[in-house]
Amino acid sequence: MQALTPAAAAIELRGIDKSFGSVHAVRGVSLRIEPGTITGIVGENGAGKSTLMSILYGLYRADAGEIWVCGRAVEMTSPRDAIVHGIGMVHQHFMLIDTFTVLENLVLGAEGGLLLAGGLAAARAELARLARDYGLSVDPDARVADLSVGEQQRVEILKVLFRGARILILDEPSAVLTPQETDRLFDILRTLKERGVTVILITHKLREIMAATDRVYVMRQGQIVAERFTRDTGSEELAELMVGRKVRLGKRPDDHTYGWDNEYGVEEHDLPGLKQALSGIDGPVHRRQHQHSCNHRDRFTHGLPPGLRPRFPATRSASHSARQSARDR
Repeated sequence: MQALTPAAAAIELRGIDKSFGSVHAVRGVSLRIEPGTITGIVGENGAGKSTLMSILYGLYRADAGEIWVCGRAVEMTSPRDAIVHGIGMVHQHFMLIDTFTVLENLVLGAEGGLLLAGGLAAARAELARLARDYGLSVDPDARVADLSVGEQQRVEILKVLFRGARILILDEPSAVLTPQETDRLFDILRTLKERGVTVILITHKLREIMAATDRVYVMRQGQIVAERFTRDTGSEELAELMVGRKVRLGKRPDDHTYGWDNEYGVEEHDLPGLKQALSGIDGPVHRRQHQHSCNHRDRFTHGLPPGLRPRFPATRSASHSARQSARDR
């Protein structure tokens, strides 16, 4: 990875544009990521956040625009290019081999390269150093299948650090985590920042933006509609920027205890085409806590934006089970 030139941004995107057929997913996006910061990119599902970062990581080719890394224009034709330029990405769905150990996953794909020039013993020592320096403790000989979801995520972060990444993209990192694991992730992100790693956090959860980031870009319909220092904004303003109109934010009494997300509380008039979007779904629109479970209700509502999920009869046992599950994990 190139050394930073004075006043150079870690990442600068200039006029990035991307379409998939008739869908204009990213529309002339420009942004600047300062080195050694945690920057959030927030927006509703489908706003273009993940597509934009996939372009930065070389998974997609932009139709137009420029990518600058550490003050130099670069071309990203594949993730290999991103890795060469010190960029790593942790995807929402992990890319680990369940039957392999942590160490085996770490070195997978590095065979014959400089990373393994010292053999497995050197790789094991480097894994121990990274785990110690960044607070990413994990047993190198444990099978991935035997690890918790939070531990698996740590392995993914270790993988990109092992490959020399100094710019880390995390795509919806808390989507599969318990509230306790999410809090632990925030601690890890702060440690990464203290060690000079630049972090880009993609999320639609305002709580995460307010808790973890220094700066935030808001995306709506493929465009950057606002940039804020996190200390100068709040959840209500960000929610309004995300949907393009006034919204009512609600908060449950147990939000902090169990880590439930603050929902938008979007009313029926808040989003154009809402009735069409909810056609065939029985139940009024209201705020609803998102419980990371696999029951039939969550499968039925999967993919709907927060605040737009229909109401189902609540039972004490269902709520108790979700909370107990959060504690057990």
